[in-house]
Amino acid sequence: MKRLISLAAVALLVLSATAALAALTFDFETGMQGWQWYHGPDSRIPYADGEWVAPGSKPTLVGDPLIEGASGGNIFCPGDSASRATAYLDLAGICTNGKTGSFFLQADVYIPNLRPLTGFANDYPGMMNQFCGIGALPTASEWGTWIKGKPSIGSQVFVDYVGDSWTEYKQSWYMEDWTGGAYLQPDSLWWNTWITLQLDFNYSQPGQVIANYYIPWTTYNGKTGWLTLRSGAIDTATWGPTHEYNKIVLGCNVTTGETPWSKSQFDNVIFDSPDIIPEPGSLTALGAGLAAMAGAVLRRRTR
Repeated sequence: MKRLISLAAVALLVLSATAALAALTFDFETGMQGWQWYHGPDSRIPYADGEWVAPGSKPTLVGDPLIEGASGGNIFCPGDSASRATAYLDLAGICTNGKTGSFFLQADVYIPNLRPLTGFANDYPGMMNQFCGIGALPTASEWGTWIKGKPSIGSQVFVDYVGDSWTEYKQSWYMEDWTGGAYLQPDSLWWNTWITLQLDFNYSQPGQVIANYYIPWTTYNGKTGWLTLRSGAIDTATWGPTHEYNKIVLGCNVTTGETPWSKSQFDNVIFDSPDIIPEPGSLTALGAGLAAMAGAVLRRRTR
């Protein structure tokens, strides 16, 4: 019985070491934490730096009246017709060969209520997170794979611009708020809260993509919590770049030149991939665990 307990303990050590090989998290409490501001080669798109928001600070959003964003360490990626801000994490030195075709990416996105503002009648507060979200850029192109907001249909949208079809997967009007059993018109008070975007690409299910988002309110059709935009086969990519990504990105969509009337902040990023290069300490722990298990098995056989 003691031998079985010892083997179980060693097995747990190995499993814990294996788990330590992956999953990067970013809380932005101490700065950009390895993320950089993106300045793409496409001259049509005026890129600009965003802002790291220090803990306890809030970005001031110009409006009528002045409105503040969320506080706490995070990344602020505003965008408008004049410029857009996109932060990226270069996978060089993080993933094998600096790229991956299999990853899990999740981030919280704060959508402020910019009401009242002039010039945006019958639109969403803060323009929702219009054309702004999370994604990944392939090694051979700026055209990436995204979850982003689209106010014209009141939804988050998953689009794989690397694939051939560019199909928009969405659930129209699921960003509507039915607080207290009453539909809140766009000119009413809205969110001032966090939602979560989640992209599982060839990660938990080989050849499949799962795109989800979380909303903390109830929509007019009774939906709340986690909603699925897409769960199915990855789109074929025969015309151009392959589904190998060398950057993961937060903020404005850098691919299509869409105007991101967004004032979104990003926090609590999780990135995982089987291609993440393990840290030396993790390898040492894994090696020690495997050696201990091998020794335990050998001793058991020789007795």
